[in-house]
Amino acid sequence: MRNRGLRLMSLFLRLYYMSLSNLSSAQLAQLIGLIKEKEALQEKLEKVEAALQALESGESAGKKRGRPPGSKGMATTGRKSKRLKAPLLQALAAAGTSGITVKELATKLKVKPGNIFSWFYTTGKKISGIKKVGEAKYAYTVK
Repeated sequence: MRNRGLRLMSLFLRLYYMSLSNLSSAQLAQLIGLIKEKEALQEKLEKVEAALQALESGESAGKKRGRPPGSKGMATTGRKSKRLKAPLLQALAAAGTSGITVKELATKLKVKPGNIFSWFYTTGKKISGIKKVGEAKYAYTVK
């Protein structure tokens, strides 16, 4: 950050001593664009130099991509629907044949309504006792 401040001060001093009245607005815009490009390249060069220096000293070159070793990753994704299934079926059975709305289910189970809709269209359609009885309203008849 300090280097950037010094560069801006250097730019200001160069422009101050330069005859700005001789530059057109297009030339001034081009000058500003070139200076910004130069600063971006300098920052990139500083990062490359830091990475080279880290490699020379035997340190890590930066963050590695991917998940850390030993973490489960995507293996836990199926658990949420299993946690939803039992409470959803209980709430639907308690509502009876008149059913319950998705919004009511979401507030009762403390889950986002979108997750409830998604559950009905994926997992819920595999359960034969679940019927849609209205707009965003479902019922469950235990067989």
